[in-house]
Amino acid sequence: MLILIAGITGNIGQHAARYAISTGHQVRGLGRNPDKLDKSIRSGLESFITSKTYYDIPALDAACANVDAIICAYSGTPEMHLDAQLLLLRAAERSGVNRFLAAGWNYDWRKIQFGIDEPIYDAIMSFHRHVALSSRIKPCHIFSGMLAEVFFGTNGQDGFTPKDDGVWDAHKPAGDKSMDIWGTGDEKWNFATEEDAGKLGIEVITKEGAEKGGFVSVCSWTCSLNELRETYEKVRGSEVQVNRKGTVEELEKWAVKQREVMGPNRMWEWHRFWFHLFCVKGTWNLEGLQNEEYPTFNPATLVQFLREHPEV
Repeated sequence: MLILIAGITGNIGQHAARYAISTGHQVRGLGRNPDKLDKSIRSGLESFITSKTYYDIPALDAACANVDAIICAYSGTPEMHLDAQLLLLRAAERSGVNRFLAAGWNYDWRKIQFGIDEPIYDAIMSFHRHVALSSRIKPCHIFSGMLAEVFFGTNGQDGFTPKDDGVWDAHKPAGDKSMDIWGTGDEKWNFATEEDAGKLGIEVITKEGAEKGGFVSVCSWTCSLNELRETYEKVRGSEVQVNRKGTVEELEKWAVKQREVMGPNRMWEWHRFWFHLFCVKGTWNLEGLQNEEYPTFNPATLVQFLREHPEV
């Protein structure tokens, strides 16, 4: 297949491109700066279409022309998930493309309330609903849990740190790590590495029947924060300090208060409270994992991830 990867210069986009090329597919890239691509990927591309902005319609039309499938790997901002992705989908319609993998790699946002809960997913839900009402294209969506690189703060990510209402203190040096835990720490979390997310994008969009759209739940591993800490300590041989923050009920009260005080225009200051809350409560955890439906997909383990990222 000839696969267009929109947002190819991002972490997941590059992993998807590398995997697609290694498995015999042709890849076309869409982005603003091809110099951000690894040279090994650039040399293997069918072509690279440079766009000036996400609303560069001529670039979108050129990128979508004659491709068999599209993967949207845009960054996770509301304007990219809604405005930009909708423009890309319209270009796909004009070009007659049927296979479209929507931006995401999220927890299962079907389980939360639009306009009330975690606001970062409102744009994704809006896109899905609008496309269902107005397009012949039926997008595929991947639910994969939390990206491990985001959680641990690797590969250029800021991390899901305590100062950002998260868990892992990515800014502390090795041997002096700490984590904030709400609840008991035995609650299960779903994780996917960016490399696995990219590979899964290719597996999902090239699978027979992908033009019918739908939802796929897959992840690299599932573990509790207590299990994550224990595994880290075994692999690194150093202790992780645990800061017990309070109960899940206390976290929920704090999340509700921050949302009410700050409002939607300050979403970036409080949305992680809700992300953290739904992970701890298991509200949007993945059910009925479909890893076995992709037999060539060999997901990473937490131990493998830690060994491959000594900076964590």
